[in-house]
Amino acid sequence: MKTIYIVLFFGMGAWALYEQTQPNPNIWVQIVAVVIFFYGMMKLMEKVPGKNQEEEERDV
Repeated sequence: MKTIYIVLFFGMGAWALYEQTQPNPNIWVQIVAVVIFFYGMMKLMEKVPGKNQEEEERDV
C-alpha cells in the first residue's frame, strides 16, 4: 500500500509541474496537486523516527 501512495504522490507532483509548462496553466489544478503531494509526503514521513528521538526517550 505504501508503494501505491509513493507512486500516486509523486505522480501528483509531476502533474503539477507538467501543468506549469502549458500555455495557459490552470492554477487550481496546480494547487490541488501540490496540496495532495505535500499531504502524502507528510503521511509517509510520520513513520520515520526523529533524529534525536532516542535521546529524548532516555531523558524522560
